[in-house]
Parts: sequence; structure tokens; C-alpha cells
Amino acid sequence: LEGDKGEGVPIGLLKAKAAIIFNTSNTPETREKETFGDPLENIWKKCILEFCGVKTVHRRMFNVLIASTPQRRRTWLKEVEALCSGTFF
Repeated sequence: LEGDKGEGVPIGLLKAKAAIIFNTSNTPETREKETFGDPLENIWKKCILEFCGVKTVHRRMFNVLIASTPQRRRTWLKEVEALCSGTFF
């Protein structure tokens, strides 16, 4: 807007009511949270989606990907399907 010098809070215009973020990682969950503070949580929820107007945000990190078995990955895919069905349908 004319005259805006960046001091205001953006108006979220995204029509989506909910969002789901799926991330994969090779870092164990405890190390991710204790060492890094889970920065992706803040980036996706607070720095992106809330500013766009999305109020309901689910995020799921799947880790440790490199050490996962095919069965574990199938279980993750079922979890993805259930979360999507429960959120969007």
C-alpha cells in the first residue's frame, strides 16, 4: 500500500482454511528440537502460513529417513493419508 514502510502486519488473503506440511529429515527428533529448536515449525507456521491467513496448520516431520525401512515408510504414507482425510475431507 502507498505510504506503507513495512511496519504493519500483512493482511492474509489466502483462501485456504487449513494446511499440512510434511517434512523429512535425517536428524533424530530429539536432536532436532533440543539442538536446533525445530526452526521449520516457526518458519512454516508463524512466518508463512499465519501471515497468509491460514489458521489451522498441521506439520509432521518424518525422521530418520535414511535409516527407515520400507515398512516404516508405508506406515508414514498411511499416516499422511489419514491426516489429509481428517483435515480436508
